[in-house]
Amino acid sequence: MRPTANRGFNHRQAVTEEWFRTRVLPRVSGARFLPYQLRQLRSEHLPAMRCHVDRKNVVRIAGDLVKLSARWRCLPFHYFRYGGYRREVSTERACSYLPESALFHRFLPRVNRDAIDLDDKTSCKRILASAGVPQPVLIASGDRRTGVTSEGEMVSLAEVIDHASAFGRVVVKPSRYSSGGSGVVIVRPGEDDFDLSAYAKRWGTWLVEQHVPQHPDLDVLNPYALNTFRVITLLRNGAAEVLYVMLKLGDAESTKDNSAAGGMQIRVHPDGRLDRHGYDRYLNAHTRHVVSSVPFADHRISRMTEVRELAERCARLFPQVPFIGWDIALTPGGPVVIEGNSSPSLAHIQRTHGGVAPALVSALRSVMDRPIV
Repeated sequence: MRPTANRGFNHRQAVTEEWFRTRVLPRVSGARFLPYQLRQLRSEHLPAMRCHVDRKNVVRIAGDLVKLSARWRCLPFHYFRYGGYRREVSTERACSYLPESALFHRFLPRVNRDAIDLDDKTSCKRILASAGVPQPVLIASGDRRTGVTSEGEMVSLAEVIDHASAFGRVVVKPSRYSSGGSGVVIVRPGEDDFDLSAYAKRWGTWLVEQHVPQHPDLDVLNPYALNTFRVITLLRNGAAEVLYVMLKLGDAESTKDNSAAGGMQIRVHPDGRLDRHGYDRYLNAHTRHVVSSVPFADHRISRMTEVRELAERCARLFPQVPFIGWDIALTPGGPVVIEGNSSPSLAHIQRTHGGVAPALVSALRSVMDRPIV
């Protein structure tokens, strides 16, 4: 087949997939999103509101909900997620918070196109490696039946763990279809009783990479997890810019830095300064980590310029995905990229930066509906 003909076929297939992803999938996923939002409201957000002593009266809350529903044309679950019921939050400020349903079902499907190379963690690592981007060493990847080492050798699942024993602690995680740290396991081959076959049956495709140490600037805040930065980039007209940076601190009893595992997020300024407060998933404000005596307000992370430049460099490698959330670890030797996310957590952004709707919606609209190339 001639290359031009093959390109035409691939382009038609991409356009068809794009139509399904932007027109059909948002409606299907939207129907599944409602029960999730209701569970979150019942189990987390309403209990948090009831515990807040300085909240608005029922009439003000009802008025806010009507105005937010009209503003965003959706049920305003985010009003409770971001504490819009607090007395000090004006209606105008409450309207500045972007609903998750608006981002994930209206904007992102028309912004991030052809995201498979980013969302497949193994493919993403190979693209980053081809550009010389520093990242944890890929040891092996595979599926339910077999594994492939980084050297390209096919091995059994049992042999993967034996092969990984030379790397000390390793991280096993799903290659696709996971979020919030789901399925991420830290293993010490030869010491821990870990069954890769059972893991593969549950998660499908997977990868094993070397666990990296963290920089002392982060270790003093929480030494029990690899605390990473979530760096949000926007690629516009070939130029990448960093929009938001948060530090994700894990809980004292978890090796993960996700808020679902008890962690918190803190805004990081361009010069490496941390904000005065970090926030957990219930929007409780913390001035320091429970295991540390170091106040966030007085702490500065070194090498933040390198972290931001690395995120911008990575963003340019994925032109079809303009809006990406990069997870970057800072090691004693410098920053390394853990992975990229085509659906970056809006909750992380708005817990730490407040309502970002005016600026973020404008930025996303500037890169919507670009042609597939």
